[in-house]
Amino acid sequence: MILLCAGGSFPSPQSTHLGVPLSKVPVGAAQAQVLVPDKPASGRPWVLAPGLYDPSSAPVANLARTQSELVKQGFHVVAMAPGAILGAPDPDKRWDATYREMTERYSLSREVALMGLSHEGLGALRWAAENPGKVSCLYLDKAVCDFKSWPGGKLGKGAGSPKDWEELWKVYGFASEAEALAYKQNPVDLTEELAATRAGIVYVAGGKDEVVPYSENGAVLQKFYESRGLFFRLLRQPDEGHHPHGLSDPAEIVRFIRQNTYAVPPTQSLVAYGPHDKQVLDFWRADSPHPTPTVLVIHGGGWSTGTRRDVEGLEDYLNAGISVVSVDYRFIAQANAEGIVPPVRGPMHDAARALQFVRSKADEWGIRKDRIALTGGSAGACSSLWLAFHKDMADPNSPDPVARESTRPYCAAVWAAQTTLDPQQMKEWIPNSRYGSHAFGVKGGFEGFLEQRESILSWIAEYSPYALAASDAPPVALYYGDAPKIGHEQKDPTHSANFGVKLQERLRQLDVPCELVYSESPDVTHEQIRKRMRASLIAKLTTGRIQ
Repeated sequence: MILLCAGGSFPSPQSTHLGVPLSKVPVGAAQAQVLVPDKPASGRPWVLAPGLYDPSSAPVANLARTQSELVKQGFHVVAMAPGAILGAPDPDKRWDATYREMTERYSLSREVALMGLSHEGLGALRWAAENPGKVSCLYLDKAVCDFKSWPGGKLGKGAGSPKDWEELWKVYGFASEAEALAYKQNPVDLTEELAATRAGIVYVAGGKDEVVPYSENGAVLQKFYESRGLFFRLLRQPDEGHHPHGLSDPAEIVRFIRQNTYAVPPTQSLVAYGPHDKQVLDFWRADSPHPTPTVLVIHGGGWSTGTRRDVEGLEDYLNAGISVVSVDYRFIAQANAEGIVPPVRGPMHDAARALQFVRSKADEWGIRKDRIALTGGSAGACSSLWLAFHKDMADPNSPDPVARESTRPYCAAVWAAQTTLDPQQMKEWIPNSRYGSHAFGVKGGFEGFLEQRESILSWIAEYSPYALAASDAPPVALYYGDAPKIGHEQKDPTHSANFGVKLQERLRQLDVPCELVYSESPDVTHEQIRKRMRASLIAKLTTGRIQ
């Protein structure tokens, strides 16, 4: 049996693993092992792991479940050909050779998700730091990020492993312990290089892990990533030590890898639209001989987390002849660090700048300036509505050509939007509201937000979409998961359809077209509603009508 793929045929499998045909691929003098899915996902995504894990072995059974689920989701799972150990510089270039073989001979995606557990984290992080543009994300599991912690045991908490510490000297070529301790190419020393990759990290940590203490390893990366507004999610298992690895339910890890994997590679990636390292975007041009409409995606996450990689329906838009832009932006933390007042000005004005930048590229990128729509979820939806309703911020006299472009979209279709940032309105509409104080840097949670409302009314007037709504606003479509009930506590007050009801009432008074969609049936999933949102946006951009 030959396993076919677009770029070449995987060698006939000689065995199975996890019930999946296992193919062995020559990589130099060694072999990589490949689990080939029956139906590869769009873009032929893949995960590069240190090995294929045994479901009958308790320490790694969870990892076997994770790999099995990834194959079911259409990912190729590749166990790298054995090479350098303990993250040492690899003279045989096995990481490079495995990547080259999979992408060039077998046409797997140019971006790979990396798995790194325990000491294998050293190698995964090193290769990621050395290869920006090739890594989509990293799943690290109780991973070593500094060999002075393990096997060195020199940082105070981890006991280390004297035998492995001695072996590490050999494979790195150190002549003394002093030379090992002075080494400055551990992952914790490569934070700038890792940040340059923009690859998100999910890290599983054991609260009782005395072999690879989180405080000496992942915590160092977490602190740096969060200071830069990059994606880092800690999944702490408070009652576990170094074993077992993985999660008993791999759904969150699989979802993270899927969300960070593009079905279609961008036409241009990491395009800077401003000077801050968070002011970057990815662009996909639809295949069309004519200038195309464009969807600009502003991701959610409370202006505190998330990534431009979270793009739903990418292929739907491109197949309809609509180009796509997805943006990163400064979070509240970066705005606070820069002294931006109020903090929400940072992410919202970044969204405005991104829209202006995209318009400035219209001729070069083959897009229509007059058909740029906004979409996003939660905080990204709020930013989208803010742009839709705010008076045009174009400055025709600016020496900066980007600043001369309009900030008004053609339309907006958003998911789970907060339509007001006024705590008094939130309390009236949704009595158990608890969101929004961070947008204005208010202390004391939601109660403090209410107490200080009078002192920040000018900010509310400037940044609350409801307050900015006017008769010249473009059409908007609002989508929510559950049915509204004004004045009653909500299961998810931050994303309640009550927000949509009240904004629709206001827009009807202003004679602004506004579609409101929510589910009144438990049989209708959130995914189905968002799919309808995309269909509506496609119809509006291609025909001028809401579907």
